[in-house]
Amino acid sequence: MLKCGESRDATALFESHHPFTNRKYLESILEKHEVNPNERDDCFLLDAKDKESVFQWPEFEAKSAADKQAPVTDFAHELRTKVQGYLQGEAKRRGVPLLEASKCTPARKVELALLACIFISTLPAHFRGEWWTLLATPLTYWILGVNTFHDGSHFGLARDWRINHLGTYIGWWFSSPLVWYHQHVIGHHAYPNIPHRDPDLYHNGTFERHTKTLRHKPLHRHQASTWFPIWFIGTFAMNFLKPIQLLVTGKYNRAVGLTQYPLSRIVQHIAGRVLVFCICHVWQFFVFDSYLKAYLFSAIPVGIVSLCFMVSSQMNHLTHDCIDVSDNDFYKHQVRTSHSFMDDGIFGRLTFLFTGGLNLQIEHHLFPCINHCHLPRIRPIVKATCKKYGVKYPESSGLVEAFGKYINHMRELSVE
Repeated sequence: MLKCGESRDATALFESHHPFTNRKYLESILEKHEVNPNERDDCFLLDAKDKESVFQWPEFEAKSAADKQAPVTDFAHELRTKVQGYLQGEAKRRGVPLLEASKCTPARKVELALLACIFISTLPAHFRGEWWTLLATPLTYWILGVNTFHDGSHFGLARDWRINHLGTYIGWWFSSPLVWYHQHVIGHHAYPNIPHRDPDLYHNGTFERHTKTLRHKPLHRHQASTWFPIWFIGTFAMNFLKPIQLLVTGKYNRAVGLTQYPLSRIVQHIAGRVLVFCICHVWQFFVFDSYLKAYLFSAIPVGIVSLCFMVSSQMNHLTHDCIDVSDNDFYKHQVRTSHSFMDDGIFGRLTFLFTGGLNLQIEHHLFPCINHCHLPRIRPIVKATCKKYGVKYPESSGLVEAFGKYINHMRELSVE
């Protein structure tokens, strides 16, 4: 987390990832690291825009005699207090500290172990070139990966940072952890749908337009019908093209500045990308006699993973209600620019598992450090608090309705 916030305004990152920690304890830790920028030559901002905060953070207030709370509004304070109450109940029931209760439950750990076993069981047949694994291996990989990689990048798998860090490396068919931290954790989560701050607004800018702040281009007229091929190659670009862009330009989608890493870390990153490219796309041409078969085993699995990612992510922020809106209250902004959808019954459970909880995007954006296995239980708390304070809660009844809203958004932004 400290590295993610280096040389940038990390207020949003810090507050959203420490909503339940004792404030006095947090202040004591921060005080140890406080420096005077006028006395340090290495204090600088990667982005000059960070001189002015996007959100208004109220002054610290003593909400209770026992603890000085974070600088948040009444809406955010009540939201955090009620969710903390749920976690305190979980902690008492399991006999663990509150922070431990916010991570994977024992049942969740068993579920992840089963998912890992199912995916690994397909690998021998995949390397032998059995055709059924063209679908089975990437699908089982995706379900394992999205339920580990994403939570790990938000420090939501476990209290141990090493487990979270290891979890991010399960995304080899998906994205580099270094690039994902810049795109998702630093950029998107802190500033969702904020022009020139959220890099997710500017993917494939030549072909897709997701905000009116992006100049209309001729190919945008067709985006409501040309989204599928872009969805198919999306994670390939994230995995191999975006790292090149980040290292060459020093920014991700011209929105997030590259953290200043030592040369050794950059070399490790490049070596890792080469290794992952060989694992995903090269070995097939040395194993199979047919070049056609080698190409299919190289291209189709990553394409399926990409489609799974897009189905799980694109409807979460790209709808009419969530685009080109904002609020200077960080927590209200997270709600207004996100979109949750949840079907009833077994289909809802399967959607939740398939998307790794990304379908409950509002709850995740409010509390990214909570493992997503808790999100269905905190959803009623979030909805009730939003209703009390008059905060619109964008939602759909299920995946089909959410996808329809995404397509309508694409049609709306396809015209000048």
